[in-house]
Amino acid sequence: MKRYALFTILLLVLLSSCEEKREKPSDSVAITGKIIAMEGIVTVGGEEAREGSVVRDGDIIKTDEASYCEIQFLGSNIIRVFEDSIIRLSFDDAELNLDRGAAAAILRNIGSLIRAMDHSFSIKSGTVVAGVRGTSFFVKREDAVTTYFCLCNGKIDMKDREERFSLPMESSHHNAVRISESKGQLEVSKAPLLYHNDKDMEALAARIGQTIDWGEVEGYGSSY
Repeated sequence: MKRYALFTILLLVLLSSCEEKREKPSDSVAITGKIIAMEGIVTVGGEEAREGSVVRDGDIIKTDEASYCEIQFLGSNIIRVFEDSIIRLSFDDAELNLDRGAAAAILRNIGSLIRAMDHSFSIKSGTVVAGVRGTSFFVKREDAVTTYFCLCNGKIDMKDREERFSLPMESSHHNAVRISESKGQLEVSKAPLLYHNDKDMEALAARIGQTIDWGEVEGYGSSY
């Protein structure tokens, strides 16, 4: 009887260990991106990139003058990094940091990035932080203290890193603002449509088999 009980305990421990091993791979699979288009000189993580290069969590992406790249991740998400730009893309932290230049994105499938943290994907540029879920946008560092941000279609919550202002935004067809900081003071003003247009965003969406409905605001639905 004792031998049977001991055998049963050992069997349960073994089964539990096997179950744990089966669960860990799905929990620890690293999310990566891939460069699906580029031109000119682009580096990822300090190494020269080419089409098909992998973008890993925390990688710094740099484009030279007259260069660009497009990064696809989780199927229906794409980020275009424009010429003379520097960004850091973190999948673990669900954020994009723009240090220089400009970027545009179509984000349609970021649920697996933000579900566990119960917040949005963050776009950071200078003092500006924009929280997005399923949104199309364009952002440009005009200079060291000024950021241009266009919500092309969707909803965002915009603020600065110190939360001195909060600006919920919604748009079905381009809503742009300019945020500047001088001597510790922030100025948020309405801005015209600059640097990009409908065709640019539609072409970016088409790269991942998506379309943009300019008559409807992309929401926080379950598909995101």
